[in-house]
Amino acid sequence: MKYPFITLTLAGLLTACGGGGGDATSSGPTGTDSGTASSSDTGTTSTTPLGMMTDTSGADVAIPPTVLSSATNMSEMVVPSGFSYNPVDSQNVSIDISGYSTSQGYISIYGGFTQNDDGTYSADYNSRITSADVENGLASLTYPLADSQYYMLAEVYFYDGTTPIQTRINNEQSSWVW
Repeated sequence: MKYPFITLTLAGLLTACGGGGGDATSSGPTGTDSGTASSSDTGTTSTTPLGMMTDTSGADVAIPPTVLSSATNMSEMVVPSGFSYNPVDSQNVSIDISGYSTSQGYISIYGGFTQNDDGTYSADYNSRITSADVENGLASLTYPLADSQYYMLAEVYFYDGTTPIQTRINNEQSSWVW
């Protein structure tokens, strides 16, 4: 009686482990834009086959170099006066897309996204930082932002079916005008 029970338990455990397989793509979250300039940053607007319009006029931001230290103990560390240990900044962005549409819409800001081959962006919808209503083509957003987050994706979808728009914004940008 003891051995059949152990055999069935082991068979169940081995079966539950699964065999893996599948394709080689990662199922984890997409990475954020690394900050390298692409050839599509020419200040143009493109339309994809799916109808998403993308503003590629966003400027690149200077990403600071990684600081290396030869300190091996905490007592050897030197921190400049006025240094803030708070890794979160506050970001304010004013949106004015009234030149494109004054229809009621909804804007979302994402921290994770990838650039597609056609110049558009694909948002990691689990990385949404904030969102707000767009009324008469205007919106204002204030949100916390990690000081290591250099680029975000802004997407606006309209309630009336107007073609949605998107753009990459940086952490130094305080407005987006379409």
